[in-house]
Amino acid sequence: MLLQKIRDHAKGWFAYTIIGLLIIPFAVWGINYYFEGGGPMDAAVVGDGKITVQEFQRAYQQQRQRMQAMLGGNVDPALLEGPRMKQDVLRQLVDERVLDQIARDQGLRIGDPQLHDAIVSLPVFQQSGGFSQELYQRLLQNQGFSAASFEEGLRQSLATQQLRDGVVASTVMTPAELDRLIALLKQQREVHYVVLPLEKALAQASVDEDAIKAHFEKNKDRFVNPERTQLQFVELQLTKIAEGVSVSEADLKASYEEQIAKYGRPEERKASHILVKLPPEAAGAQAESARAKAQQIAESIRAGSKTFNQAMAEAKADASGQLESGDLGVIGKGMFDDPALENALFALKEPGEVSGVVRMPGGFHLVRLDGVTPAQVKPFEEVREQVAKELRQQQAESRFYEITQNLANLAYEHPDSLEIASKTLDLPVQESAWFSRAGGEGIAADPKVIASAFSEEVLKRGLNSEPIELDSGHVVVIRSKGHQEATPRALEEAREEIVKTLRDAKAREALSQAVENLKARVAQGAHLQTLAGEFGGTFHNPGLVARDAAALDRALLAAAFRLPQPEAGKMALGSTPLASGDQAVLAVTRVVPGGKDALSEDERKNLAQQLAQQTGGGQFDGLLESVRNKVKVVSYTDRL
Repeated sequence: MLLQKIRDHAKGWFAYTIIGLLIIPFAVWGINYYFEGGGPMDAAVVGDGKITVQEFQRAYQQQRQRMQAMLGGNVDPALLEGPRMKQDVLRQLVDERVLDQIARDQGLRIGDPQLHDAIVSLPVFQQSGGFSQELYQRLLQNQGFSAASFEEGLRQSLATQQLRDGVVASTVMTPAELDRLIALLKQQREVHYVVLPLEKALAQASVDEDAIKAHFEKNKDRFVNPERTQLQFVELQLTKIAEGVSVSEADLKASYEEQIAKYGRPEERKASHILVKLPPEAAGAQAESARAKAQQIAESIRAGSKTFNQAMAEAKADASGQLESGDLGVIGKGMFDDPALENALFALKEPGEVSGVVRMPGGFHLVRLDGVTPAQVKPFEEVREQVAKELRQQQAESRFYEITQNLANLAYEHPDSLEIASKTLDLPVQESAWFSRAGGEGIAADPKVIASAFSEEVLKRGLNSEPIELDSGHVVVIRSKGHQEATPRALEEAREEIVKTLRDAKAREALSQAVENLKARVAQGAHLQTLAGEFGGTFHNPGLVARDAAALDRALLAAAFRLPQPEAGKMALGSTPLASGDQAVLAVTRVVPGGKDALSEDERKNLAQQLAQQTGGGQFDGLLESVRNKVKVVSYTDRL
């Protein structure tokens, strides 16, 4: 966060004040409390394994970021900070541990080539049309992962996905089941209905003075002018600072030279391999046996008794499960946490050369160099605009951090006014419109501003707020300009709202009664079309309709297909409110099942696949729940 960077670089007496405050807990508990841990570090215990508080916090922050990215400014802060989300994140972590155990029990393993292919194909790590090792490392570091922990987590995730795919793939829909479902999905119903409009009922509804007064007296606590406040504020935006930043040609070239590796692609190598598998913890005779097997294959290739391709084919055909072979794809330096394999690969001189035996966590490898893509660097002129944009952004951010730090200090040193901060930093003092705790326009629409505006510090004590980060590169400091307490509204102020409420309630009640009367008349033998005019409604006869008929109101369709199938010569009668507030009385007189030929062969296959996935997903969830119930899980929600 931008404010965190500001705090990290705080200087002057303001910083010493903060340090002074930190001395208090150090004095009470001792500095070792902060470095040796202040208490239990487990968020949950799952069987024999543990979920640390650190793991939970990382998963929780990632979920918060996902929610904020999806919902933007519409996200409710209470949702992000509430116990429900924390419990959901912890349950997900517990489920992952349980699924990992199931996968291990089933013998599901992800080899190094599968892991490599998964990593290099992830879109988040793609740059300039291919996998970027620099981007990979930077994103992991930003998220608090080491390469080893991320790869182990991904390995577990891929194994879990194999488990899920296996359960789902084993689910089959029989032709008879599919036919029954198509008959239901493609069913058509003959419908006719009458719509009774709310508008006419509203026009006929009247409200007397006594009812208005009685409603006002009964609900006085609802008729209140809300508490309101008005703000003064100074605003700092990174985009406006960036508009005034200029960079020289010399600065551009210097920046290019400093980051030249960023504007090119390092050497990459395409490779194939043969692997003699071995558990990571294996040692002694087991490891020596696997090494000897790999050495035997290497010597046979080196002696010319077989080619590398023949050895790969034999490994693929091996029934023991001990051997593996295949294309490793494109490999760059620094891709693996253990560098042994890439060191061996980059030591090879010409395509076709084969390495010696290489020990990796998954076993012993033989690697063949299949091709080399030399390192490439883009010339300065080609990337000049990119360098300029990045340099301007860097300088603007540096200036933004500096100004925001000064703004924080000045607002704190002069808490009763924004004028000094405004004049010193050349930032105009602006004013908001009046707004309530429900928010308003401009900055008053931001939940953080609303919370601060009605806080004890700003509202009651009349102090400047701390810098409030509305979003990345956008900071405000606010203070109260005026405040109005909540006041009761007089009857005349509330009259229009009361009349509208009472008339609406009366109209809806009259409309509901009309619906019941109309249905009773139809049950006695009257026809809907005949009754439509009498009840002030409109008659509709769309005939046979399908579940997805675009011309009919969705609520009406749902009601029609919920009604029971009518007996021959009779009708199924129902009613439903519509989104407009109108009411519909409908009758279904005939039901036509969907035929076997209602879907094409491709559509049948797609439907069968969707249903199998849905059914398999349910079975997978059932498997998870079954195993979860057998595993001892202890959650420490008070530590979250």
